[in-house]
Amino acid sequence: MPNYNKYRPNVGATIFNKSGKIWIGERADVINSSEWQMPQGGIDNHEEPQKAIIREIYEETGIKSVKIIDKIEEWIKYNLPPHLAKKKWNGIYIGQKQKWYLLYFYGSNKEVNLNLHKKPEFKSWKWEESKHIEIQVTDFRRDVYKKVFALFTPKINKTINLL
Repeated sequence: MPNYNKYRPNVGATIFNKSGKIWIGERADVINSSEWQMPQGGIDNHEEPQKAIIREIYEETGIKSVKIIDKIEEWIKYNLPPHLAKKKWNGIYIGQKQKWYLLYFYGSNKEVNLNLHKKPEFKSWKWEESKHIEIQVTDFRRDVYKKVFALFTPKINKTINLL
């Protein structure tokens, strides 16, 4: 069994809108294929995961108009394919362990800005249904997304019904 110290601490965001659709971005660093994912990123030293998720969402998407609805307490981990793990993070980690947050987006689509940094994370974005997201993500993230959606979809539906 892998040592958890070999997993990079990370946060992931499931951001949904008033229609119940989820925000996904097309990765900018993938050239020969189209790979989509929800916002995610590393937790800085001494940073609380809840602060990290708000920071990462803004850095990657420009979005500020979100409200945290729920989170998954346990760490969810995934392994990177070995050829990617050797290239990422100086080969220190074999994958990531993630704290996932469910957030409601109450702003306008005009708020989205993928170009806040010289090297953007995403080249395009869209609102999508979870069942379509699962087939657009890389294989090594698919099980994580299935687990996240199984836990968050009822909460998305409940929140939408209250709006």
